[in-house]
Parts: sequence; C-alpha cells; structure tokens
Amino acid sequence: AHYNLGNTLKELGRLDEAVASYKQAIALKPDYAKAMFNFSSTQSYMNNLEAEIVLLQNVLRIDSDDYGLRAGVNLAICNFLEGDFTESKKLLLAATKIQEKTSSESKNERVYWRYLSNILKWHENKYLFNKKEKNDKNLYVLGESHSLTSHHLRIQNSEIDFFCSTRLIKGCKQWHLGNIFRNQYKHQFESIFCALPKHSYVLLTVGELDCRLETGIIAHKKKFPEKQIKEIILTTVKNYLTYIVHNNSDCQHKVIIQGVPCPNIDIRSHSQKDIKQLVEVIKIFNYELKMRSKEKGFRFLDTYQLTNKGDGLSTGSWHIDDYHLSPEGMQEAWRRHAFEKSYEHD
Repeated sequence: AHYNLGNTLKELGRLDEAVASYKQAIALKPDYAKAMFNFSSTQSYMNNLEAEIVLLQNVLRIDSDDYGLRAGVNLAICNFLEGDFTESKKLLLAATKIQEKTSSESKNERVYWRYLSNILKWHENKYLFNKKEKNDKNLYVLGESHSLTSHHLRIQNSEIDFFCSTRLIKGCKQWHLGNIFRNQYKHQFESIFCALPKHSYVLLTVGELDCRLETGIIAHKKKFPEKQIKEIILTTVKNYLTYIVHNNSDCQHKVIIQGVPCPNIDIRSHSQKDIKQLVEVIKIFNYELKMRSKEKGFRFLDTYQLTNKGDGLSTGSWHIDDYHLSPEGMQEAWRRHAFEKSYEHD
C-alpha cells in the first residue's frame, strides 16, 4: 500500500510525499527492490543525483536479476551524465543480460542500454575532437532520451562554438509540460531550467515521445476518434511553448527548440495505415513546432529535414538506433542550422 501510494504521489508531482511513502514501504520490507527502484526514479525527478545513485546501488546489491539489471542501466546513465564514460561502459557491460528480458517493464532500459552503448562507442572513436575548448560556450540540453546524444558534444558553429551539457528528464512529453496539472516532469524541468545561470543557451529536446505510434498524439486520437489530429498537435505544441515562455520570463535564456526526426522504424513490423499516420503526425508536428517557436522568439534546430529521405521516413544515415540521432547527426543538424542562419542573413 505504501509503495502504490508512493507511485501515485509521484505521478501527481507530490514528490516529497512520494519519498515518505517509499521510505515507509522499505522500512517494512528492507529488501523491497521494486520500491527502491521507483524511489530512485523519484529522486531523479527531484534532481537528487547522489540519492538516486545510492538507491540504485542498493537495488544492485539486493537483486542480481530484473531490477538489478535495470538499476545497472540507470547507474550507467548517471555516470555518463557525470562525465565518467569508463564507469558507464563498465556498468552497461555488467547489465548486458537486460537484452534477454522480454517484459514491458524493462523495455525502456533495453532501449537505453543499446542507445547508450552506441553513444559511448562513438565517443571512444571521436574523444579527442570533443574536449571542451577555452572559448566554448555552455549549451545546456534539457529533455528526454534524445538529449543524451548531445552530452559532451562539441558543436562548431558559424556564430558560437558550444560544449553541450545534458540534463535528462526521463519520459518527458510536451503534453506533460503543457497541461494544467502538476507532475514529476514539471517539477524536474522547473528546478533545472530556473537554476541555470541567467541568459544561458538552452536546447530543449522534448516532443518525439508525443509522436510515437503507441503513445502521445496517435494514442489520444484512438481514444477520442472525433478529434482532429491537427487540432491535437496544435494544442500540444501551443501549450508546451506557452509553458516554456512563462518559465523563461525571469531566466531570459536563449532557447533553441529541437525538432523531431523522421521515424527510423522497421516498416515491415507495422501496417501501411499506421506508418502513413505516423509520417503525417511527425510532418505536421514539426511544421507547427517550427512556426510557433519562431513566433515566440525561439530558434529551431531542424532534425526533420536532415533525416527525411523524401517520403517522411528516415534515410537512416543520421540515426544511431530506431529512435535517436547519432552524435554525428546532431553535429550535422547544427552545421545545417548555421548555414540556414548565414543564408538568411545574406
């Protein structure tokens, strides 16, 4: 009961109360790996990295199987974000058996395992080219898993050279930030965004999760067939950008909105109707996000045109897996962004 209450309070964004419930559950059952694991994700949404790491290490100690493997992947992410790529790789190797799991509960960790392994492999080959230079400006990258590929990436730009530092908000959709209810995603976003030095450069990578076949806009349309897809997209984008503008009124950050890449999924695994709908949603979503971002005075980093092979599906050249761009893909998106800017200026 304490564990279930903790989960509910976390979803409501009442994170301090969720912490108290998880502590009660673990006090009653000290080897409760499931409660510790969910407790660790609450600490993540509270930006309490040290506490998150301690809890994940405890899960690893208690459970060498399901939750232990999932904890290992999340610890690898924590180490990666702290810049310890060697330890991150070691933890991923120790959690390799996660790929043998088939439960829906561990799906995210399986995706993160493959994704992070590929990013680390890329950095091993390109490490010397991605060290921070003296005159590089910090670019803070906030968002869901798409933010990870930018971490510790050096972006050479015609205007400013950036060194990227990522702040991950797992599972965050535009819908989570744009709706009227408090939740764990808003809690984490606001505590990160408002704590950055004023007038920082900030790249926001939120939106791809709103555009998947099984979740977000398409799932909402299936639930409410009378609604128009375009209207759902427009509401999602407008509410999200309004939320960003509101939170930026004091911070005055230089905000760049990252678009959603074309899907790189295996089309043989889905019906033509589903693929057509997915392609249409991502096309409209990017158009509205780009237009509305510019209206709000934000810059827009276009990953849609970069990945589009002409039919709304990805060329595959710039993807690192089914969903995410490679670090090289991000560098190319920035290169084209700079070219667009100079072209507009000319």
